[in-house]
Amino acid sequence: MPIRLLFLNTRDQCGADVAVHLSLMTHFAADEVEVFVISNSEATDADDMRVRLAGLPHVTSMFLPLGKPAGKLSGKGRLGKALAYAPSVASLVKAAAFVRKHRIQVVHATDRPRDASYVSLLGYMTGAVSVVHMHAPVSELSRPTLWGMRNATAIFAVSESIRANLIGLGLGPDKIHTVHNAVDADYFDPDIKLDPRPPIREQFGIPGDAPVVGIAARMNPWKGQIELIGAVSQLRGIHPDLHVVILGANVPEVRADFEKRAREGGIAGRVHFGGYQKDVRPFLHEFDLFVHPSYGEPFGLSIVEAMAMRRPVIACGTGGVPEIITHGRDGWLVEERSVEAVAAGITRLLNDGELCRQMGARARETVRNRFTPRQQCAAVAKRYASLIAAA
Repeated sequence: MPIRLLFLNTRDQCGADVAVHLSLMTHFAADEVEVFVISNSEATDADDMRVRLAGLPHVTSMFLPLGKPAGKLSGKGRLGKALAYAPSVASLVKAAAFVRKHRIQVVHATDRPRDASYVSLLGYMTGAVSVVHMHAPVSELSRPTLWGMRNATAIFAVSESIRANLIGLGLGPDKIHTVHNAVDADYFDPDIKLDPRPPIREQFGIPGDAPVVGIAARMNPWKGQIELIGAVSQLRGIHPDLHVVILGANVPEVRADFEKRAREGGIAGRVHFGGYQKDVRPFLHEFDLFVHPSYGEPFGLSIVEAMAMRRPVIACGTGGVPEIITHGRDGWLVEERSVEAVAAGITRLLNDGELCRQMGARARETVRNRFTPRQQCAAVAKRYASLIAAA
């Protein structure tokens, strides 16, 4: 009999972590897992989530008020926030009834504060196995998330690096299990012809023969955009036609800092901001190099997407990235927080087209061999089964 699984999604919007769970829902085998979802009707993207779930006819879903977006709570005092969360209490009772009605065996959520705490409460209320899926750096953990992880049945870590960090916080090693993320290489296929309108280079006024390096990440200093801008500034004498495209949801104060650094480095006209992109494939097609020098990256989903698209990747050899990339074979690892190291990596790869071609081909091979959705689903289902048996 398939495992009866509930994904609990209280998130304000669909980030990379929720996208991972949507991928799991899509790729579980019918005889492996039967999927149910309870999602937040108050989320910013609730309508979009309804459309996504409607496209998964094998998934049974329900929407409940599970918490207002964080932006709507800013400025409210403790009483105001407590009143805003009042509907969530009733929703948890309804969610527990849903779990009992459908004989749910496992409830699974992300590491975000509401997700982690609510999923642990739901497990306690119903006796179901509760799983917190740890996607974020340990430095970003909040008290509700830590409480949720301590009280959950199990924690799934996206890398051995994250697992080690969680053990360092005092969480029991026996309850933390590493499950690497996955990318659908049939979707991220460089041989699929895409027709962006207008073409990417035309959008930003980049000459057809100019090299382009790019990054897709949150606008957050630890993601490495500062080192990328600094590296291109250092290389302006050697590569005066090198352009940078930065993808990621716009954060005005952070973007202003990036723009200031580009002006000071003499490359303001060659740093372009593409904002959040639902489909990054047209951009990856145009990038000569994907440069993602984030600090202690938990896993690096965008790195694996670029690898699937046959892009040579430069990333820091910290966090979970060395579990993905073998330096010099299917990617290029550099020192963390080092503008000089990123600049040296860009120069090395831009000056060796054959190395880039071979590295890109091997990168796609790595994804197809090690990071497929079916491999991830099989690993997750096997872990669910062992948790159910132990419970």
